[in-house]
Amino acid sequence: MALPSLRTERPMSLWTRIVALISLLLVLGVVVTGSLSLFLLNRTLIQSVDNNLQSSISEMLSLAQHELAGDDDAVTSSTYIPVEYAVEIRDEQGRPIEQEVFHYGPGKVSVQFPDLTDEQILQRGGRPFTVLDSAENRWRVIAMVNSGPDKGSVYLALPLTSVDRTMHEMALIIVLVGTLVVLVGMGAGGYVTHRALEPLRDVEATASQIAGGDLSQRVPVTDTSLEVHDLALSLNEMLVRIEQAFAAQSASEEKATASEARMRRFVGDASHELRTPLAAIRGFGELYRMGALRTDEDTASAMRRIEDEARRMGSLVENLLRLARLDERPDLDLEPLDLTDALFDAAQDLRALDPDRQVMVVSLQGTPLSVQPHVPFGVLGDEASLRQVILNLVGNANRHTPKGSPVEFAVGRLEDGRVRIEVRDHGEGIDDDQREKVFERFYRTDSSRVRSASQGGGAGLGLSIAATIVQQHRGAIGVQPTSGGGATFWIELQGTDLDPEQQVEPDQLRALTSSSSPASPSVPPAQD
Repeated sequence: MALPSLRTERPMSLWTRIVALISLLLVLGVVVTGSLSLFLLNRTLIQSVDNNLQSSISEMLSLAQHELAGDDDAVTSSTYIPVEYAVEIRDEQGRPIEQEVFHYGPGKVSVQFPDLTDEQILQRGGRPFTVLDSAENRWRVIAMVNSGPDKGSVYLALPLTSVDRTMHEMALIIVLVGTLVVLVGMGAGGYVTHRALEPLRDVEATASQIAGGDLSQRVPVTDTSLEVHDLALSLNEMLVRIEQAFAAQSASEEKATASEARMRRFVGDASHELRTPLAAIRGFGELYRMGALRTDEDTASAMRRIEDEARRMGSLVENLLRLARLDERPDLDLEPLDLTDALFDAAQDLRALDPDRQVMVVSLQGTPLSVQPHVPFGVLGDEASLRQVILNLVGNANRHTPKGSPVEFAVGRLEDGRVRIEVRDHGEGIDDDQREKVFERFYRTDSSRVRSASQGGGAGLGLSIAATIVQQHRGAIGVQPTSGGGATFWIELQGTDLDPEQQVEPDQLRALTSSSSPASPSVPPAQD
């Protein structure tokens, strides 16, 4: 069984339909106008002939009276008779007495006058009518009844040859002119329609490109017509929304893919980091169970290692939980605060960790804050979270720089109103290809992934936590080389004005800078 064809005939184009409609209207217009013109012209010419008949019938009737009276000489008088005419005189019984035809056409013709009684002639009231001659030519006839003593009637006819010739010539002119008008109208209509449909062809071309997948295309907006202009605007607005929807969907898919990849990497790295301390704890436990730890010194050393690995595992789990909490709460409650005291607290913590270090809090230009007029550096942020960021940067500087090397904390306001904080160390620095990766989770600049807590090893989560917190503050974080060697970690946060009670007073600054070391540092040595 043959399947029905799904192909359909291509519909007629809009341009063809419009031009066909214009042509049809032009033809109808020419036909109606020509017909009306011919009708009016024919009536006018016939009326002119009728007027001539009515003006000549009186003279003919006078001649007919003489003819009916037997006065043959009177009939030859044609002083007021038209050049071409036909006349027939009939007696009281309607019998033709005489017919004369004065005609310039070829051959001799006779006019076929109808047989009318006097009563019928009187009923017509002198209205002309049309008859044919023997050559099928039209004649216009008027009949009158003789009211004299000699009864009878007279028929006067004028030829319509000139009228028919004029009508024929006029019809030919109308056909030629009408044809020319139709052709010119079709050409002009086709051209105007073509120009008017150009914006729609642009819409069609744009739609074809969009159907091919190019959503960046837009319909050109022209002033050709209000309808096309509004159509182009509406289509462009729709295309913008479609493109935005596709872009949002694509971004969502890319974000989901990237999030899945990060999660896979996160789970893999976390399992690797947890596997190391667990393997160490299990190994020392096996040694103890097998009796391989023969002396008290070996047992004490193994217990210390187990405690170190357990501490490292606990720190890792704590950081993982902190990252999970940050991911679950992307928006923080931001309030105005002054970062000056947080920087001095961090400086004191670093001095406590390494009393031999030279630690200073300076402006971005290098001037110590303790010797310059105090300018508050207010930001919009969560104080506990920002302190965590600064402490993580302090722990990173303490761990990756030599003992006793100087560290500066710099703070200042940029031209755009943002507050910039820098932690400048003078260690080995960070290679260019690693600067974009140091804020990734579980990334470490050294190649060794198996480090014990006693060796200062970390899981590579400190900078990732700091970056996450800064992003939640709608800020920026990065790293750049320190002049003279080392790495400078910087943070930029949204600045704001502070109330007087929110600012750190100058005497508080002096008290902070005069303190040498706190009782206990708040920076964990294994945080990075």
